[in-house]
Amino acid sequence: MKILICDKVSEDSKASLTEIGDVLDISQEKNKEEQLAKEIIDSTIIIVRSGTVVSEALINSSSKLSIIARVGVGIDNIDVKAASNKGVYVVNSASSNIISAAELTVGLILSVARNIVEANNSMKDGNWDRSKFVGIELFEKNLGLVGFGRVANLVAERMASFGMHIGVFDPFVNKVDKEYKHYKALDSLLKESDVVSLHLTKTPETLNLISKEKLDLLKPKAIFINTSRGGVVDEVALIQKKMRNEIYGFGLDVYKEEPPVFNDELNNSLGVKTPHIGASTIEAQSKSGIEIVENIKRILDGKIDIALNAKDVS
Repeated sequence: MKILICDKVSEDSKASLTEIGDVLDISQEKNKEEQLAKEIIDSTIIIVRSGTVVSEALINSSSKLSIIARVGVGIDNIDVKAASNKGVYVVNSASSNIISAAELTVGLILSVARNIVEANNSMKDGNWDRSKFVGIELFEKNLGLVGFGRVANLVAERMASFGMHIGVFDPFVNKVDKEYKHYKALDSLLKESDVVSLHLTKTPETLNLISKEKLDLLKPKAIFINTSRGGVVDEVALIQKKMRNEIYGFGLDVYKEEPPVFNDELNNSLGVKTPHIGASTIEAQSKSGIEIVENIKRILDGKIDIALNAKDVS
């Protein structure tokens, strides 16, 4: 069978895939979209990350497609309904990057609270402005988690060790740790939290969930973090709030469009911005490849006898 690799995977993962079928790697091709449209026609398995969109048209163009494997968690770049209608399995590596994503979230919170990036950039310019970078402590502050999947649980554990009070809003979670505050209303969490961190899947219900109106509920000295999915927060409104000093700061790893439009407003917003690196650790890259190969083998061995609906748990 033909296995089409559309985005970079580890060499160990690629070697394991060659034991399953004939591997064609187009991840480094400059005209990757054209190659994908051509090569998917007779591919049995395609391997993607977030950088490749698998549309209904692509799925329907293939005569042999059996498995779409997403190396990583999110599957919003795959038309799962079209795949299901055609009997194509969709599988991800849901647990491979949760520690890396949680640690990045913690890193962004600390970077914003202590102005680490701005202070570093100032020193690069030859300055020594200690008084300019007075930060805030996280001890005894309220951390509000919007969405309470596996990554959010890890963030809660880590930030609780800083002495933060943990609050949770997730309409699909019935019970949280007794030490955490369980919010029934999103507005209440936004109003009461000193730090808000998003851990949402991207669905029609969560698109622009954190709108300008919701952002206006934040405390004047709030920190806002999003390492989950782009498009669930109004980024323009968030950036403008920071530029007007209506919040303390923000950290973003994901964007509505990736890469985002690098205009003056984004560049000069003084938020901490990273290029979707939540899963970009050596350990996560290795684990995600291993997990996806194992899931493919399970399907081929007939150990999964119903179409997979990969669950995006942030």
